[in-house]
Amino acid sequence: MEASIKIFFIGLFLLFVLGCEDKRFVKVYDTSVKGAKIDTFRLSTANPKLEDIVEHTLKNMGLDKDFNAKYTLEVQMQKYAKHCNNPTTCSYDATYDGYVKLRLLKNMHPVYMVQQDYHGDFKPDILESLINKMYSDLDLKR
Repeated sequence: MEASIKIFFIGLFLLFVLGCEDKRFVKVYDTSVKGAKIDTFRLSTANPKLEDIVEHTLKNMGLDKDFNAKYTLEVQMQKYAKHCNNPTTCSYDATYDGYVKLRLLKNMHPVYMVQQDYHGDFKPDILESLINKMYSDLDLKR
């Protein structure tokens, strides 16, 4: 019995130290773009500050913004207000403060979508990881 208790606590400790995998929701609408070379995007955001962050992140990744590009990268970010009358942040087990969603559109038709919740302040690393996931999932070239 004592060995099983030790194993339980070791497992619990490892879960605490290593953490859980990021939770992402992915939807592939159209696989016809698999393997395509995409190095420029039109950007679509509702927030000029977010557009600057996206543009900077794309540049750091060797990608570019181009108004005439065939593919549109639509980026949404939602931050939930933290106050007691917000059911999202006050509900049981609500461990996130917001989410980031990317949608890839080809000629304004959805191709791919990935969304991730986040906790605390938004960091551009989240955006970069979602773009990398999109490239990986669709086997895109840069």
